[in-house]
Amino acid sequence: MKKILIFSFALLLVIFHTSCRSSKDLTMFQDLQNNVSLYKIPEKAPEYFIKPFDNLYLSILTLDPQVNQLFNPSTAGGGTGIASGTQQMYGDRASQYINGYMVTEQGFISLPILGQVEVAGLNLLEAQERIKQRAEEYLKDPNVKVKVLNFKVNVTGEVQNPGLYYNYEGSLNILDALSMASGITQFADLQNVLVIRHNSDVTKTYNLNLTDKSVYLSDVFYLQPNDIVYVKPNKYKRSNENSNIYSLILSTISTILVAATVISKI
Repeated sequence: MKKILIFSFALLLVIFHTSCRSSKDLTMFQDLQNNVSLYKIPEKAPEYFIKPFDNLYLSILTLDPQVNQLFNPSTAGGGTGIASGTQQMYGDRASQYINGYMVTEQGFISLPILGQVEVAGLNLLEAQERIKQRAEEYLKDPNVKVKVLNFKVNVTGEVQNPGLYYNYEGSLNILDALSMASGITQFADLQNVLVIRHNSDVTKTYNLNLTDKSVYLSDVFYLQPNDIVYVKPNKYKRSNENSNIYSLILSTISTILVAATVISKI
């Protein structure tokens, strides 16, 4: 009986030791100390170039309200202003899909009056300028704005809120993406974060170590549309799952031992 109790106590110590994790394992940029200066790190976010099947938000505004309604239906009735109309038309994913301008497989978008404009291969500023030049053939002093509506990343694995997250700022880094997912869980392996990127017919994978400043130099520090960020679980998660089973077994054994002791004294 005594040997069994000693064994049970020793096993509990082992479970406690394997399931505990220091705060250092959950700390990013462990190699950065106080008063460290990093020059040109991270580098400037790469420009995004429009691709076929991208969904674009497009606004063409002039001094003529009737023209504005033609190119910007969000300004036509149903709201108290441009902001409210835009919210109605682009406030959710389905509305964005319906009201956005889809780039064709050949790289064009089709606009009222202006016809087809080729935008694939251009960055957003270049696309704005090309559309503005076409609009100036028909309109006076047009103001053009272009944004990508389908810039989304999939953040999954050991994060608090896995899911698809959309970005409308033009660039998104991996730290911002993790913040969108409310941060990591206690079982995240920060030294082994996987990013999966699809480029035309090639899919590449990258492993990042978020405990080291070298992540700033990675090709995937800045994410691209449709990237997948997978935060892998660490070894402690399996230990924690096993410890629950071991605790249940030990509890059962302890109950049996107590019952046997009581019965033996009757």
